[in-house]
Amino acid sequence: MAMTPKHQSTDSADTVAPLAKHFLWADSPKSVNKLILGLSVLCVFLFLMDFLWHRHTKVPGEGVYGFYALAGFISFTVIVLGAKALRVFIARDESFYAPHGVDAEEYPSEGTERLSHEERLPDNLSTLKNELLGRAPTGDRSQSGSES
Repeated sequence: MAMTPKHQSTDSADTVAPLAKHFLWADSPKSVNKLILGLSVLCVFLFLMDFLWHRHTKVPGEGVYGFYALAGFISFTVIVLGAKALRVFIARDESFYAPHGVDAEEYPSEGTERLSHEERLPDNLSTLKNELLGRAPTGDRSQSGSES
């Protein structure tokens, strides 16, 4: 589950990466809609300023109102469509790396333990730290082979 602001637990300082805390606002659809609306208002404002602002043109066609918006849109469209066309030439099928790909490796059955989703401890900084330091987890499941 994504850590949206409405789903955050009280110990969010321990379950979210420090840099990610500043971007949790962008995880809710309401905030994203506000961002899109704000950018749209900014674009309309800048387009309207094009009618009021006197420009010293150097390139033919630069004096047309909305030239920069149109040039930017066309450039972006060319980049996206060019990338789609380039994909046809550089794309590889799924078996391109076949016998040597990492996903083609057989994993050993001994020494590994298959866990169901319910048995897995939640991923947060404290469980990662305990796992790296070899400490026993603080959840319901005890770590096998932790007799030290």
